[in-house]
Amino acid sequence: MSILRFISALLLSVLVLSAGVSAQGGQQAKGKTYTVHIKGFEFTPESLEVTKGDTVVWMNDDIVPHTATAKGAFDSKGLAHGRSWSYVANKTGPHPYICTYHPTMKGELVVK
Repeated sequence: MSILRFISALLLSVLVLSAGVSAQGGQQAKGKTYTVHIKGFEFTPESLEVTKGDTVVWMNDDIVPHTATAKGAFDSKGLAHGRSWSYVANKTGPHPYICTYHPTMKGELVVK
């Protein structure tokens, strides 16, 4: 991981933890924070299980834009290289998601 990406990720973590607010409608973060990295046209981890109220951050480490889009649950819109987006998991159940720019990229967020 480059020092710039490390510092960006660290700053994002500090902002999320200190403010307790996500980019998803200003909802309060209540639980743990997890990061899904986007690199090599893959979501890592591909499948993630969290508890309602946890925050999930998608970080685009790829050189091209991507999205994290689960129909009816969340949509990051376009994430350029080095950008991130967070979501407070408030809707329980399995949420399969894709990158709308590259539909073969698939992941799943399971909220308990």
